[in-house]
Amino acid sequence: MIEVERVPYELRPAPKTLPEPRGEYIRDHWRDHVYGLAINHEVEIHVPCYQPRSTLALTLHGYAEDQGRGHAYRGAAHRAFFIEGLNLGDEGVLRETAQEAGLDADEAITAAWEMERILELRAMREEADRIGVPGVPTVATAEEVLHYGAASPGKIRELLARQREIVG
Repeated sequence: MIEVERVPYELRPAPKTLPEPRGEYIRDHWRDHVYGLAINHEVEIHVPCYQPRSTLALTLHGYAEDQGRGHAYRGAAHRAFFIEGLNLGDEGVLRETAQEAGLDADEAITAAWEMERILELRAMREEADRIGVPGVPTVATAEEVLHYGAASPGKIRELLARQREIVG
């Protein structure tokens, strides 16, 4: 059996420069790549109005996972950021997202700011960098990148089946 784990990946940790939310890079990437995938997978998604640092949103996700609310949090964060155009770098928005996911907002925000969680997120980023993760989405083992970019469910099944054969 292959264990699949969702691992957060901070695209632009400080001090990296954030792209302009409506700049050419974002606009072109969404037009050329994201919207087609969203249509194919029947996912409602819009170009974000913000390009915030994602540290707190990702550490809050770790807390949500610990509380058994990871799936609910991912759905609430997707809705807030990609549908409603809210800033996931804003603590007030994160409070609302936590509540929507069934979490206590005060506990969730406190947990998101815990240095241990922030350092764990940084360590995950360093590990991803070590094996060559270029961005999201990526499918990887602890040793190597297997696939970068959006993949069909059939492609993912094929990658996992191949890994199952290797692991034995």
